[in-house]
Amino acid sequence: MKRKKAVTTMQEHPFTAKQLFSLKPQTLEKRITLYYQVSKNKNCVIKLVRVLQIRDQLGKEALKTPCRELIRTLYIDAPTSSMKRYFYYFREYFSLAEWALLLLHIFSKQLVFRNWKTVIIQKIYREIRYYGTVP
Repeated sequence: MKRKKAVTTMQEHPFTAKQLFSLKPQTLEKRITLYYQVSKNKNCVIKLVRVLQIRDQLGKEALKTPCRELIRTLYIDAPTSSMKRYFYYFREYFSLAEWALLLLHIFSKQLVFRNWKTVIIQKIYREIRYYGTVP
């Protein structure tokens, strides 16, 4: 009689729940950044930073925008389709103009945004002209 092999689930990332909720925010930011540099796993990094945001909402310490530069880089360079579902949680990481352009870039294939595209581009142009950066 053959025995069935025990199915073990392996963590996708090197952090335990205890580490994510008890280490100092600065330590976690460094470790997450290092993890991304080694693994290049964008989706996992997005989920880890989302956990830090949840920790911020539940806890006392102020984490406001954990891993800000890393998240900005991930979304500006080349967002994956699975990163879309977490996109709205990172609104405060971007300026208004960056946010509008990212919305257009990430969701441009959906019909709602095709029609909305011209409205947003005009709004961004007016905002840039208002602040005097366009002649």
